[in-house]
Amino acid sequence: MDNEKIEILNGLNARYEMLAEQLKLVEQQISELTLFGEELEVIRENKNAEILAPIGKSVYAPVTVNTNKKLLVEIGAGYMVNKDIKETKEVIVEQKHRLESFKIQISSELDNLTKELQSLIA
Repeated sequence: MDNEKIEILNGLNARYEMLAEQLKLVEQQISELTLFGEELEVIRENKNAEILAPIGKSVYAPVTVNTNKKLLVEIGAGYMVNKDIKETKEVIVEQKHRLESFKIQISSELDNLTKELQSLIA
């Protein structure tokens, strides 16, 4: 195998590893959003539920959540808006849809890279 082919293989392999890591992060974010949505539902069903809220590094405070009040939801760039639990869950669903689309895109790129690597090796 000549040096040029080895360089191409190394570049494709590096790209593959980067995309695989991105895919892993996206899957983790989807999982976290799913869990968060489930937790919001539990809070919604249990009026005035008590939760542990992080207040610093590894420090939590018991807090009673009043489900009649709005939650502060970050919408990006440090901006926050008031949303009730139902509206917050809608934001979660929207975020999950975007992540699922990104996951499909990354998976497709990984498939293409796999085919390209296999064709170079063959």
